[in-house]
Amino acid sequence: MGKIADILEARGQLDEALRIRQEEQLPVYERLGDVRSKAVTMGKIADILEARGQLDEALALHEQRLPIAQRLGDIESLAHIRYSTALLRLQRGEHGTGGLQTIHDELAEAFAISIVLGRPDFVAAIGQLLAQVLAMAGQREQALATLAQAEDALAKLNNAAGLAQVRALRERLGSV
Repeated sequence: MGKIADILEARGQLDEALRIRQEEQLPVYERLGDVRSKAVTMGKIADILEARGQLDEALALHEQRLPIAQRLGDIESLAHIRYSTALLRLQRGEHGTGGLQTIHDELAEAFAISIVLGRPDFVAAIGQLLAQVLAMAGQREQALATLAQAEDALAKLNNAAGLAQVRALRERLGSV
């Protein structure tokens, strides 16, 4: 059923994908006592809620997943949760209402984990966002250093479009 929900979500059929995840997939993991799969499914539900514009609900669901990932020592999920919560906080406008430090801390943790995991895809995506948050906070040099790490990761991935985005960000920060 999870694969069907993936396909429906990719096709934009979010209501049915959400129904499958909430009513069919999640209860199975609960009955089996499969805590990790339940938490991963909760993350997929949160992603659907985000796509539907239900940012508060998505954030709450990710926050419910956090202690589970911490307890299980699931650092890849922890990086995803921290990145997702920071992104949701940005979308909710929290960076303009006193939440910039929280957003920074979540992204910094996700970025550090990504480096430890050796995941260039994570390093690239999280690094670009972290650099922008650092720039918002007036930490230009740190932002540029983070962009350099993201650029290295994108080069490993042969991601020309991502490299162009990083160059554009560097230019906006006044460094080429």
